[in-house]
Amino acid sequence: MKVTIIGAGMVGSSIAYATMIKGIAREIALVDINTELAVGQAMDLSHGNAYVRPVTISGGNYDVSADSDVVVITAGRPQKEGESRLQLLRDNSEIVENAVKESLSFSKEPVILVVSNPVDVLTWVAWKTSGFPRNRVIGSGTTLDTARLRQSIADHCELDPRNVHAYVMGEHGDSEIVNWSNADIAGIPLSDFCSSCNRNCSGSLFEKLFEQTKNAAYRIIEKKGSTYYGIGLAVSKVLSTILNNQRSVLTVSSVHEEFEGLRDVPFSVPTILGRNGVERVLRIGLSEKEIEGLYRSVGIIASAVESLRK
Repeated sequence: MKVTIIGAGMVGSSIAYATMIKGIAREIALVDINTELAVGQAMDLSHGNAYVRPVTISGGNYDVSADSDVVVITAGRPQKEGESRLQLLRDNSEIVENAVKESLSFSKEPVILVVSNPVDVLTWVAWKTSGFPRNRVIGSGTTLDTARLRQSIADHCELDPRNVHAYVMGEHGDSEIVNWSNADIAGIPLSDFCSSCNRNCSGSLFEKLFEQTKNAAYRIIEKKGSTYYGIGLAVSKVLSTILNNQRSVLTVSSVHEEFEGLRDVPFSVPTILGRNGVERVLRIGLSEKEIEGLYRSVGIIASAVESLRK
């Protein structure tokens, strides 16, 4: 299967690196407005072929993306320190629209995976531009936020994060929410687990864990300028799920026909992914407080989408 990554910077190259190491694709193409960068990244990656399952790697203009099964869009202006993801909207919407049009002139029906920020709104842009059915255009959404949350919980509880089940939903950004009412460890509700784990869980623990999750990107940007390793691994998991038809549950963003009364807005909820993208959106239980939070979060995305219509 072939994966094209549009944008050969740190995010795009980290996705390519993780995808290569995991042996997910037989072919990876890197496309960038700076073609020399794309070619250089492809050359550098290809020199590791002797140590992984060999993969054909190319870099350059959009012609190297021909016949892709999945097109990953990472291109866009980077987020600045102290800047919200929604402030990136206008510049990056034009970049994503162009990336979709160019990609579809070389690939007939790829699954489109948007990573550029603000990812939810840009998922809508990609969907409208492509004319594809909803299931074939997805955003990385809160996959990384969910991983960050599980890691924070695992660190506190001294557990393997793969045994923690908790989801971040809504916007990939400041208004996201946590579905605490369904969070569990080995089937034990997290609140019950905490009450008997002797880890000195205070009443404000959940709030603290949420703040760590929500502000993680800002802290990383402050310390090193940008984030890329975490999202590289998160997107490689999405790619593996799609290309291998694994039907994994991931919190990707998609334009919902209807979810809890919310319509035609992209946001993240637990979703089963397969070869054709979205297989099924899961209707997990939400508390009244969580539903209110989700409505607020989706309202922010909807307002941003509406601003692009004007």
